[in-house]
Amino acid sequence: MASTKAALPPAEVEVPKTMEELRALLKRTQAGDETTVPVVRKMLSNPASLRMFGGKLADQVVSSFIKAMGGDNVGFREAVLKKLEQMRAELLGESSTPIERVLVERVVACWLQVQDAELRAAQGQKDASIKQADFHQRRMDATNKRFLAAVKGLALVRKFAVPVLQVNIAKKQVNVAAPVAVHAG
Repeated sequence: MASTKAALPPAEVEVPKTMEELRALLKRTQAGDETTVPVVRKMLSNPASLRMFGGKLADQVVSSFIKAMGGDNVGFREAVLKKLEQMRAELLGESSTPIERVLVERVVACWLQVQDAELRAAQGQKDASIKQADFHQRRMDATNKRFLAAVKGLALVRKFAVPVLQVNIAKKQVNVAAPVAVHAG
């Protein structure tokens, strides 16, 4: 529930200056201390602070899946994070729109969920009952369906993104919109 106390104007709010002060603030925010809201809001005006307070939800989802898949295995975690970083770079390309960035995050998260479902099915298949095997198969199907929907959404956004080409003909400017060529491979 939001605090009914009057918030201090942003200029009067003191942000933590030391790591100890920052740790104390984070502990208070996690405990639900509403008096921290003005400080948190001021800190969030700096985009770098967003991750500190849990605002990068896609990162939290990825971290949770990696932890569930690999436990405390640092090598596994770093390898998966590197793979996801490469996927993002390949899918984003040189110039991406904000909606493409959101959709790429969704594609990456869904891909990780597919890998998790397949890994769990493979790990449990030896001793699985028919009911358990059916559960794993349905889970793999569902995660794959979400992954393909995310890929399709990204492809549609890119397909319908129409660049505008300016052509100057005999001192007259003509703006022409043409569909983006999609290259396989």
